[in-house]
Amino acid sequence: MAYKLTRGIDNLTEYNLGGISHIWLLNIDDFISYKFKDDSLYNSNYVDAIHKENIFFELGCVQETNMKESVGNGIYKQEVNTFIRTLSNDLITWLRYAVYGRYVVVFRTMNDKHFTFGSDGGAKLSYSGQTGQTGESNSITIKLEKNSIYPIFEVNADAVSTAILGSEILSGIITEESDITNINYIIEIA
Repeated sequence: MAYKLTRGIDNLTEYNLGGISHIWLLNIDDFISYKFKDDSLYNSNYVDAIHKENIFFELGCVQETNMKESVGNGIYKQEVNTFIRTLSNDLITWLRYAVYGRYVVVFRTMNDKHFTFGSDGGAKLSYSGQTGQTGESNSITIKLEKNSIYPIFEVNADAVSTAILGSEILSGIITEESDITNINYIIEIA
């Protein structure tokens, strides 16, 4: 696919506060499709709605969170890292189940913009825990990562809280089915 560029990047002069304030996850088995702006395809890079069979759940206590995306050979590597300053049995138990799932990820930046990735098979979750030395914190680092054929998409903020889609399917991208089944029980732990 070839494109002819007709303009450059608009440089904005306002301050651009970094960071991520919220992360929501949706089990990939509950994802149906994205509905893109003006019923277009993904090249609009803006998702009006996320059609799903279940609700998103929020990954709480996100701190020192960042996102990275790089592209090479037509593959986008997306990664969100977050730091949770809690080390508890409940959290570790939740994480032990969560690592077996795959997720559509939506995150909100400090500038109140929402973005999503992981629709093509789901992002995987991994974690590492540590106890600090005297005066340092006990913590867990969570990583959500995906190698994708799609870039991250900006998403309408209402997509996280919209009603669950029934049998109606509008134009969008239908992705492959996940081989992970029946992992909805991990939402109940916490």
